Amino acid sequence: MPDRAAPARPDSPRPRQYGRPDALAAPAVPRRRVLLGGVLAAVASPLFTAGCGRAEPTGGADGRTVTDLAGEDVALSGPVERVVTIPLPAASMVVAVNGGPDVLVGMNSASRTAIEDSYLGEVYPELLDVSTDVAGAEFAPNIESVMALEPDVVIQWGDRGPGLVDPLRDTGIPVAQLTYGTQEDLEGAITLYGELLGKEERSGQMVDTMHERLRRLGEELPEPGERPSVLYVRGADDSLEAGAGASYNHFVIDLVGGRNPAADLDTEWATIDVEQLLEWDPDILLVGNFGPATPDAVYDDPALASLSAVRERRVYKVPLGGYRWDPPSQESPLMWSWLAGLVHDSGAPGLRQEVVDTYAFLYGAEPTDAQLDTILNAEANSGSRGYDEFGR
Repeated sequence: MPDRAAPARPDSPRPRQYGRPDALAAPAVPRRRVLLGGVLAAVASPLFTAGCGRAEPTGGADGRTVTDLAGEDVALSGPVERVVTIPLPAASMVVAVNGGPDVLVGMNSASRTAIEDSYLGEVYPELLDVSTDVAGAEFAPNIESVMALEPDVVIQWGDRGPGLVDPLRDTGIPVAQLTYGTQEDLEGAITLYGELLGKEERSGQMVDTMHERLRRLGEELPEPGERPSVLYVRGADDSLEAGAGASYNHFVIDLVGGRNPAADLDTEWATIDVEQLLEWDPDILLVGNFGPATPDAVYDDPALASLSAVRERRVYKVPLGGYRWDPPSQESPLMWSWLAGLVHDSGAPGLRQEVVDTYAFLYGAEPTDAQLDTILNAEANSGSRGYDEFGR
């Protein structure tokens, strides 16, 4: 499943500059907000108590009202049966919460790209026929195209200014605003979609599963010792970016017992050069899934030969399943298990079955062994330490 680029978020903070890189060119999408840190913080935080972050519906004479993630009421005149999604992660998440693709009538073209390169596109090939002209550059809505689809609700970014929302509201179409980038946002989005679609029980089960996985991680991970350094990188045509202290990638690294060498940078993404990468010298290097870069490209780069992750063959391409595992999504607990297996050099026993069980619930289909190899990027990671039997 080859990767393609997704457009950048328009209002992301400018990454801190460290120079021009020489390697790992691949496009990517920024994210936002400061994240929780540490397994104990994740398990003990009020964020993970029942009901927190959930949209609260209220009754109405002709319909109902749901509160979106921007804290604004969305008045619905009846059942939501036609949904347009403009943010990139929303399409696959709506399908997962709904238990099928029948409600999705329009989505961002970049969402379509992610789906056609994923297991979700294999399970639901009809998604490749969903309209993708609902938004232009920088997520600006294509009003005529959206209206032609007659949606019951449109999912749009809620933290990027009124210019993305007001034109949709002016048509009278209900708009549910999304915020994105933290575990709290992720759980809130899943819950919001459940409220919109009348699938509260299903969305609640998804959130409860995340809480259970967090609890289990807190019990199963080894006692704190020397934490291996883990750096997540993604590329662009003229830059290399590292997931810094305010990225979801940092949250996941910290969650499973790794140490992010970019943690002290108070931003989501830090633009770095090869010299900075060598100075940080991570024990494990994660290659992002928003572009074609592979571990072999890192191993073959003479400028990176002294890197600890290269010498120890601990460079890994992040999996791509029903959606990319890099950003927060309905599949994030699988990313937690995958990375825990790398950080603790345990091989993540049982991960493949965990993927099968998770996909059976999310997508109504169980991947074959060959599909699991594709999802886990077995071929791309075949030259990396401990990956031959990874997840078995």
